[in-house]
Amino acid sequence: MLDLPAGFRFVAATDWAYRSRVQFFLYDSVEFSDDWLLEGGLRVACHLPDGDTEVALIGRNILNDTSPTGGIDFNNLTGYVNEPRFWSLELVRRF
Repeated sequence: MLDLPAGFRFVAATDWAYRSRVQFFLYDSVEFSDDWLLEGGLRVACHLPDGDTEVALIGRNILNDTSPTGGIDFNNLTGYVNEPRFWSLELVRRF
């Protein structure tokens, strides 16, 4: 947290998740394995001087790492991946 002139406050937060090499099934397959996954999140917020309003920029998967996270192995060999990168703007008003 950083206090700025005129009563503004600046807050930044981040979180990270890492996964090493994984094989999703008991047998070896190129389609259902992954070398690594690194996902990061970021939230940068500014509290306005009135003390009740906050504006924030939020990002998930900021490195845009697309990796498989699992699969279903019947006859169709279905796999699924993590969420794509996204950015969002948040406005909070407390009363």
